[in-house]
Amino acid sequence: MGAVQIVLSMSLDGYITGKDPTVENPLGNAGDIIRPGGERWMRDEVMESTGAVVAGRTVYDHTHGWGENPPFRRPVFVPTHRPQEVRVAGETTFTFVPDVTTAVTMAKEAAGDKKVYLMGGASTANQALRAGLVDELLLHIEPVLLGAGARLFDDLGDQRIRLERTRLAESEKSTHIWLRVLHD
Repeated sequence: MGAVQIVLSMSLDGYITGKDPTVENPLGNAGDIIRPGGERWMRDEVMESTGAVVAGRTVYDHTHGWGENPPFRRPVFVPTHRPQEVRVAGETTFTFVPDVTTAVTMAKEAAGDKKVYLMGGASTANQALRAGLVDELLLHIEPVLLGAGARLFDDLGDQRIRLERTRLAESEKSTHIWLRVLHD
């Protein structure tokens, strides 16, 4: 099976949204500086290697389920405490499951040899990291300090998660870093 890869854009101080994200303003106050998914070439690279997606319920709600023609064209698994029937929109199927572990397990099965793209939000990504379900991270670091918002790596418990940098790329506005999670 393929690797589970968290792919997120974040501020230098670790926030993936600004303060008070809403449906109308999903990246929160001042969060518009964070460009979801990085550069176009990077989004294409991620999607080519992806067989399934895990997206948090808040992300799903804040994007209105990505409308009638979502960009994924592959299975998306949404961990949620609010059960919902499977939703098919365009070429994307959304399956709502009770927790992150179930979402990742089902996504890995659906992805086959391809990667599982875990897009967050922060709570979903942190839960997956805490549970030892993540193999890789691709972080797009934006040169800004937000000071508040939804923070990645904020709730990992007492465990130490060791990482190894495998690739680094710079662009005009971002630094992109690929990391492998070292499972002991």
